[in-house]
Amino acid sequence: MRRSEIVQPETIQQAVRALQGRGAVAFAGGTDLIPAMQRGEARPQVLVNLKGLSDLRGIRRVRGGIRIGALTRVSEVLESALVAAEFPLLVAVARDFGSAQIRNLATIGGNLCNAAPSADLALPLLALDARLAIRGPRGSRAIPVSEFFRGVNRPALARAEVLTAIIIPRAPARTGAAHAKLGIRQAMDLAFVSVAAALTLRTDGRKCRRVRIALGAVAPKPMRATMAEAKLEGEPLTLALLEEAAELAASECRPISDLRAGRDYRRKMTRVLVRRVLREALRRAQPARPQKEQSR
Repeated sequence: MRRSEIVQPETIQQAVRALQGRGAVAFAGGTDLIPAMQRGEARPQVLVNLKGLSDLRGIRRVRGGIRIGALTRVSEVLESALVAAEFPLLVAVARDFGSAQIRNLATIGGNLCNAAPSADLALPLLALDARLAIRGPRGSRAIPVSEFFRGVNRPALARAEVLTAIIIPRAPARTGAAHAKLGIRQAMDLAFVSVAAALTLRTDGRKCRRVRIALGAVAPKPMRATMAEAKLEGEPLTLALLEEAAELAASECRPISDLRAGRDYRRKMTRVLVRRVLREALRRAQPARPQKEQSR
């Protein structure tokens, strides 16, 4: 691994200026970048260490939802009572993220910016309609997380731009969410297939008001199964319809064959996991039935 110059900005403005230099790369937790450097896949001339930027860290309530700083560690997301109360789906996925050591180093922004097809935290954020705040030489902008992934390891960041925060809107009433991850191990391993979904029912408790279905490790980027979503929205949700949506989701994905799993297997398991996750999300979205009083 070659030596790189290290720059430690104290403000986001300094970080943006430093990233305009030749061969400059942003550095946060380093759980993806350092191994890539050791393998010779990344050769930055300048490492711009963002760890001193306290404004990019922390979790707080904002109007209509919560804001998570991009430098917030995965362990902090996992331990946040605010996130657990508002978005248990994100906590459930964070629980299966790597090991305790990795969770104490890896940042939520770093996991997104690596833009791996199997990025764990991308899926709950896609399902929850999160937006991403970005800062660069031309100022600030915000985009839906669904527009952030352009391909394998290709985030939608222009030169010298920095992801600063993730904003997650509060879920409407009658919303249920669930996820599933298929791999040799539940944690400490890349997924063969991963799925997350958030489903909101109309006031009648039967028809689907809105649904988001996110797929991981089955395309060049984390993706939404938009055809499957359209199949469900506005319709009464039956098990047969959920099965049709799962079939559509499997047809939308673009898996590859590699050392971990074959293309056909990934497609089949996408159908299985989408069906399973939709059923669980529907169960959680339905209002609880009052328990009958036990006879004395």
